[in-house]
Amino acid sequence: MGKGYTRRKRNFLIKKDFQGKLILSTFLFVSGGCFLFIVLLSYFSADTLTISYSKNGLEFGQTPIMLLKQILTANWILIVIGGTFLVIASMMLSHRIAGPLFRFEKALDSMNAGLLDDTIRLRGKDEGKELATKINHFNLQLSQNLRIIDRSSEALEALIEQTSTLNLSKKEQEQLASLCWSMQEQNRKVRRVCSSFQLINE
Repeated sequence: MGKGYTRRKRNFLIKKDFQGKLILSTFLFVSGGCFLFIVLLSYFSADTLTISYSKNGLEFGQTPIMLLKQILTANWILIVIGGTFLVIASMMLSHRIAGPLFRFEKALDSMNAGLLDDTIRLRGKDEGKELATKINHFNLQLSQNLRIIDRSSEALEALIEQTSTLNLSKKEQEQLASLCWSMQEQNRKVRRVCSSFQLINE
């Protein structure tokens, strides 16, 4: 049975394609909400007139057009800064999801390969800590159960070997030898499965 070990190196990689999609979705969602607000405002104020005082003169125009013009003229820098801040904020928030998701997939790949000692460690602000705890607990429990099965298999092998010391007739010895051979074959299969896993150290 493979000896378990603890990985201490903490390489936090992320699913870049997932993070990119999440950032784009957040940006489009917020932009879509703002656009919807503008459309609704324009619809409900389409029949109104707005008077604006600019450059020592009065300007007349439909309310939606005047409002949009004033917003873009006066606040374009805020729109650019707000959009940049939105992208940065969504990137930071998505990093808390994309990183753990990558780590979970890596841990599951290790479990499929029989490496039960791949302990999941997440950063302080990462999401999914409960799931990481449950996966780690599952690997620990499975390691303990496989170790018990392996020890029981060793004990069974010793018991099978002891049958050769029994004082039986020749016919009974032949029957017992056949049964013991079958039990040993099944026991070897159990040992082979147990040895294919790399377990967590006790």
